[in-house]
Amino acid sequence: MSSPSLVGGIVLRAYDLPGAIAFAAAYGLLIPVLIYRLFDKRWRTAVIIQVLCFAIERPVAFSLRAAVAAQPNTESPGLSDIKTSPYRPRQLYKGPPSSDSESHSHPVVANLPPLVSISSSGFWKSSVLQLPSTPIVDDPRRRFWYRRWSEFLLVLYLLGMTLAVIATAHLWKPTDSGWNLANQILRYTSSAIGLVLVLLESATLLWALKNVPHIDQRAVRFLLVLTTLLTIPPLYRLVVMHSTTANIAAPDHQALNTSADKAAFYIFHILPEFTVVFIICFFNVREICQTGFKGDERWRDETPKEREKREKKEQEKARKKAEKKNKGLELELTSKRSSTSNDSAATLA
Repeated sequence: MSSPSLVGGIVLRAYDLPGAIAFAAAYGLLIPVLIYRLFDKRWRTAVIIQVLCFAIERPVAFSLRAAVAAQPNTESPGLSDIKTSPYRPRQLYKGPPSSDSESHSHPVVANLPPLVSISSSGFWKSSVLQLPSTPIVDDPRRRFWYRRWSEFLLVLYLLGMTLAVIATAHLWKPTDSGWNLANQILRYTSSAIGLVLVLLESATLLWALKNVPHIDQRAVRFLLVLTTLLTIPPLYRLVVMHSTTANIAAPDHQALNTSADKAAFYIFHILPEFTVVFIICFFNVREICQTGFKGDERWRDETPKEREKREKKEQEKARKKAEKKNKGLELELTSKRSSTSNDSAATLA
């Protein structure tokens, strides 16, 4: 009788304390940078908001892990079985909590709709480095299928996330063989879905690079770097999840509690997700992928009436903003004139 071993093993002082402290500190250092990006209009995007939420959750999780590791005989399966928070911006693509890579696959597919939609529409944003040598032809049908594919990947994510939540909701006793078998199947299925999701994202990017006219190759390469990193954690999980043990606290390989097991966990599971957050922190996703704040969240193109209504609203907003700015300048000029008059009067006196 045995139960599935915890991915990363039980928290042990000798092996987990250095890694937990290092990653808690590393994530903690990124938080101020992400907050600064959030207040910078050039960087502000839903991606940054969601990554910031994840970056705040991670130091808490690793701090708890370090606290348990620092106090012998207080190991806790709940703290050992690190799971990602339900971090999933619609703009960046998503993944099951059972694998950190899927949760970070947000930056990939959610940036695909705006990326390929721009290439299939009759306009070109000024943020693109080079203007196309041939005019861009509006192609609503192609754009329609881009969005449907994105929605399919979203459904795939939701399926994997649901299975992962169920699989990690409870830790069964070794004697509960039926429940442990069901739990193992759910863990494998959710991680496999996560890997398939990331691979489909990579395949989509490679296809778009060759087949989508005028696509921004810099953005595609940027997203391919992320998907390459994101394939590592689910592969690692699928490799180690076959392990079962009668005692999750046993200091052996079957329980994934040896020094080599711990090193593999931090290198192949935790480090890639941190690298993705680091890249998003220091590379302007909004500028590279041309997402704006929300990206392309529409499920269909605007009708002429909807476009006219939106443009009028934008014009009205711009007009009010200009009026407010002019009013502020007038008040500032009046204040300066008043100050100058008072200085002149004082001089004459």
